[in-house]
Amino acid sequence: MGPADLSRLARLRARDPDATAETLRALVPHVRRWLYRLLGRSPDLDDATQDALAEIAGFLPRFEGRAKLETVAYQITVRVAYRYFARHRDRDVSLEVVPELVDVGAGTESRVMAREALARLHRCLNRLPAKRRIAFVLCAIDGLAPRDAARIAGTTAIAMRCRLTFARREIARMLRGDPYLAGWLERDAREENEA
Repeated sequence: MGPADLSRLARLRARDPDATAETLRALVPHVRRWLYRLLGRSPDLDDATQDALAEIAGFLPRFEGRAKLETVAYQITVRVAYRYFARHRDRDVSLEVVPELVDVGAGTESRVMAREALARLHRCLNRLPAKRRIAFVLCAIDGLAPRDAARIAGTTAIAMRCRLTFARREIARMLRGDPYLAGWLERDAREENEA
């Protein structure tokens, strides 16, 4: 940690309102993106973002700097997402576009097909138990290794791998024969097994 980081840490631990506001402002785009990927276009996205930021603000005076602040903020955000999954299990939500599925230079027809495929994926994700959905989003969408995702979700690497495996199987079963997503799901699983 450099001198600037140590100074900010001391200010956060001293409950300096300016340091807290600066830190939260820097985290807002990250928290919003994480929740968008976890919850999708939920009407609760703004409330969940506020809840996560409030919990992060409450944690900042206890932050010791042993881990990266973004990692701790991600952990808190995932816990908030779990609560929202439990409350609103029946809602149909969608996730942010998976970049590998949509070619930016693709024509209109290809983009429409990609969006339709993503809508099918989102419906499948919404049917998964919260722990499996989070495992899939953290690993397959965000690209984290299971051990890193496990740290964020507050579980073991073995449990995360199990959740991810079951999530992939359930999604593959639900999307069996999907011409657009089958290849992506297979590549994702193959890359994970090679890592």
